[in-house]
Amino acid sequence: MIPVPGHEASRLRFRLVSLEHPEADRERLLSSLTEEELRRGDRLIDRVKAQRFLVGRGVLRQTLAGVVGVEPGEVRFSEGEFGKPYLSHQPGGEPVSFNVSHAGSYLLLAVGHGAEVGIDLEEVREDLDFAPMARRYFSQREQEDLFALLPEERLAAFYRCWTRKEAYLKGTGTGFSQPSTSFDVSLLPQQAPALLAHRGSPAEVDRWSICDLPMPKGYCAAIAVENPKG
Repeated sequence: MIPVPGHEASRLRFRLVSLEHPEADRERLLSSLTEEELRRGDRLIDRVKAQRFLVGRGVLRQTLAGVVGVEPGEVRFSEGEFGKPYLSHQPGGEPVSFNVSHAGSYLLLAVGHGAEVGIDLEEVREDLDFAPMARRYFSQREQEDLFALLPEERLAAFYRCWTRKEAYLKGTGTGFSQPSTSFDVSLLPQQAPALLAHRGSPAEVDRWSICDLPMPKGYCAAIAVENPKG
């Protein structure tokens, strides 16, 4: 796994994995899955998406098994109130948190020690009609910043904002049960990634850091990490 930029000295890592695997690799990865995971894959009508889901679960198990020192089939998951996955059983020491995101043919996985993490990966669509989405999900400040940009700058700024917001929401474990308009993230080209303001919980600004992740052309990703306490 790769250190997150700006966090090289910490135990915060990410991994980008292609979900297109040779058959032999797929069989090995799927051999560690539970019956429920296999059934979830079978329920997907699109067979390409089904195979990518199953391979992604196998990669997740393989990666976390290496982190916590068990066999992939022994990794056990539970979910928080709003569906964020956690490891059910962990070795002693700092708790391990993780988060995943799928887009296109890729799985993005982040692992943190002693801090919550959230991650989002998006495939950039040049034809995306993003303006209605921005007006629905972005805060007033974010909308003003986005639409003040030159038209040719707006699509990239939209994806920066979207991935940063989603990474933060996934990191907190609330997802969109927390209004996405209640906080502001940076999106302008010259601004560093950051949570700028939170009208419901102002202390969140100091509690969380946001970072963009280097991705292949055509993809955009961000990670949010809980800052150390004290």
